[in-house]
Amino acid sequence: MYTRISRGQWQQIFQEAVEELTQTVLRILDLPIISNIFVVGIPTNTQNVSQIYLQPKDCEFIPNQFQQVFALAKHNFDNDPEQFFFRDTAVLDRVHKDSLYPKALRQAVQFILHQHDLKREKISFCSFPIKRNQHWIITVIQLHQQDFDSQYRLTKAEHEIHSMQKYRIDRCFLEAVIYRILAESELELQKPLQGETFALVNSKRVIEDAASSLLRSVEVHVNNWNQIDLLSFANAIAAERYEGAVSKGRLIICKTNHTDILAKVKLKTPISISNYRGIRKLLEVSSSQMALLCDVENVWGFGVPLNTYQPSREDLFEIRFTEHYTWELVHAENIMLRVKYREPRLPRERFEKEEFYALLDQFFRVSKIAADKLVVAVEAAVEQRHGTMLVITPEAASETKRLTAQSTEIEPVTICKDIISHLSSVDGAILLSPDGVVHSFGVILDGKVTENGNSTRGARYNSAIRYVDGEQARNVNCLALIVSEDGYVDLYPTCEQTRRSIGN
Repeated sequence: MYTRISRGQWQQIFQEAVEELTQTVLRILDLPIISNIFVVGIPTNTQNVSQIYLQPKDCEFIPNQFQQVFALAKHNFDNDPEQFFFRDTAVLDRVHKDSLYPKALRQAVQFILHQHDLKREKISFCSFPIKRNQHWIITVIQLHQQDFDSQYRLTKAEHEIHSMQKYRIDRCFLEAVIYRILAESELELQKPLQGETFALVNSKRVIEDAASSLLRSVEVHVNNWNQIDLLSFANAIAAERYEGAVSKGRLIICKTNHTDILAKVKLKTPISISNYRGIRKLLEVSSSQMALLCDVENVWGFGVPLNTYQPSREDLFEIRFTEHYTWELVHAENIMLRVKYREPRLPRERFEKEEFYALLDQFFRVSKIAADKLVVAVEAAVEQRHGTMLVITPEAASETKRLTAQSTEIEPVTICKDIISHLSSVDGAILLSPDGVVHSFGVILDGKVTENGNSTRGARYNSAIRYVDGEQARNVNCLALIVSEDGYVDLYPTCEQTRRSIGN
């Protein structure tokens, strides 16, 4: 993002840039939560509270609420165990000691915010202070505690190198995203103002880096700190095929000879995690009864987790490869991250039922009875777990006639679970009318290529887009539900896409 600013406006423009990036990322992740982003400026050469500034001014805080910050920062600085670390040269030692005050100041600001968070039921995340214009600049992102608590997360927040040095690690993907945005704000503040602009990294880069950070935290839980890129590894395995088959299977990440793992087979020579093809071949052997066992650096055998595992240990994770280009990070049967076509996302419901109801009402004004019938159809298709597509259109009958050469026409029949379960086993789409009646199945949809296509998605997804866009071009409301082999449902169009279309 690039914004022209004057010398006296940089605080406002910087805060707005961080806010826009945060909102964009949350929108991409389909997280309808409210965030509060503001900037705290703490003077570097004085302890005058009146020189503390907040941007924006209506951020729910006033400078006087930070009057303890100087005393707290001094206390933190004086009592930091890292004061006793000595570097090889006087210069390096001074650089190290100079880095401790901003760390102490950040802790002080976090402490003050936490006191207010408890009353307001919020949670605050702070960036590392960056010195600019005689102030320490700290970016703060606040979320409602309830929204943050809705995400499954681990409990361990720090990795202890030794008794006097600790590093923060991510507990969940949302937390990783927030800290990645804060890290970008720190980097931006360290740049000189060239042409008086601020340019924050794009949102997709933030999401990808956050996923990578979360996977690095998993490495720490399992095998201390390794320079292994688990995100790239999982993406590579998900993309690999073996004798034409897509990647499906399980990989458990744990220490070798973990006490809560029943190792059924141990490899005489472990396979390096960098050997994608070798690991992909072994993945063929994995199943619900036996998974690959990996200690982060190597795959060392096959086995299953025992029910003796205590989730509080947080040292046994699983990567589930569900279909081509798709995998999930799981801990104690809780999905922490889902990556599809290299795009990391927060775990979501397999079928967004409320959004589906909203689209049915918006497009077709169907009755509650008809809407419930259509939901039954989708849920039956999801249970099949082999992928299919449902297309709902008021012209289902006439489209069945038009496409009769490339479909199987049936006598119209009211939807029921058994019918959808059987018909969805055939390749092609099922054509439904909004009143919950099936008209044909195995339909090969037609349509012209549109700008809404996605080259990283499969043929089923793109054929749905072509067909729906073609129908909308002739003013026919049409809704497609693409059910993937792992049971997730993509709606096209989504409510967000519909809103953008109306806005344009």
